[in-house]
Amino acid sequence: MLTAAAILLRVVRRILPIAVALLLALPAAAAASGPRLTVPKAEMAAALHCPIDPAGAKRTPLMYVTGTGATGAQGYLIGQSAFEAYGHPVCYVDFPDYTTADIQVSVQYLVYAIRKEFRVAGRKVAMIGISQGGLLPRFALTYWPDLRRKVSDVVAAAGTQHGTTVFRDCSATAPCTPAGWQQIQGSHLLTALAAQPDETPGPVSYTTVRSLADETVQPQDGPHPTSALRGARNILIQDVCPGRTTSHIGTAVDSVTFAAFVDAIAHKGRGRRGAAKVSRFPPGVCDHPYADGLDEARTTAFLAGSGGLVGTQQAAAPKVGAEPKVRRIFRR
Repeated sequence: MLTAAAILLRVVRRILPIAVALLLALPAAAAASGPRLTVPKAEMAAALHCPIDPAGAKRTPLMYVTGTGATGAQGYLIGQSAFEAYGHPVCYVDFPDYTTADIQVSVQYLVYAIRKEFRVAGRKVAMIGISQGGLLPRFALTYWPDLRRKVSDVVAAAGTQHGTTVFRDCSATAPCTPAGWQQIQGSHLLTALAAQPDETPGPVSYTTVRSLADETVQPQDGPHPTSALRGARNILIQDVCPGRTTSHIGTAVDSVTFAAFVDAIAHKGRGRRGAAKVSRFPPGVCDHPYADGLDEARTTAFLAGSGGLVGTQQAAAPKVGAEPKVRRIFRR
């Protein structure tokens, strides 16, 4: 007959391997979902707005991601009629300090928003972003792997993927916003992101759109355009509509950008197979400067005034004398 001690030893031997396996699985599960979000949940929830409700969506829900110096509401307003004409559910985020805060903080708002919209809609989300709003989706999908099964497409217009050479005068005596520092070509944050193995992570389809006439994000020509990504379908507006003088903010509502967005959503597939393809664009894509549904005169007026508004809001935002330190989790 077995003694009590012998029975206990057998039980421990049976349970121990299971316990060890569970403990080993915990870090893997945490890594799969990405870094812990440090922004209070109530703040992230309050920043998410969905003018066209994605609940139980029958069409691909959209996430519009605004750029530096603007609120999500301001960015969405310029293209609102186009989104309404398209008819898909759509959400946007009001990032801190007019989207000038530390990108490592702002991205958490987007991570929360994607998870929430995916859960409410019950299907994958497609993202379209302008400037920093083109960089943030890539940043989120790089470091939060769980998002890759929640997002179908990313269309990045004039994205600051590899930084810009236009503004380089940030210093201790000439402070800039945190996001301003981080989007300068060669910044520590972009260097850390560039060290990751994949510029277009996951089975998501990536499309980038850029303009040679961009006055804010450069270079946009040559062998390494700053807004282009390896693994994406990279579209130059002037290749589609020669001579067009689309501005930086105007790239968000250009007819080529929206044609790329609609085409990418309409065509399923992993990676470049599901990205936008110029040969499928409507034949009249260059007949009008802006996306279908937008009034030309009103949109032109919006764009004319947007630069001054963005500049005023950036001037009023908090400044720092050095680039924010790159967090360890983003240097791995």
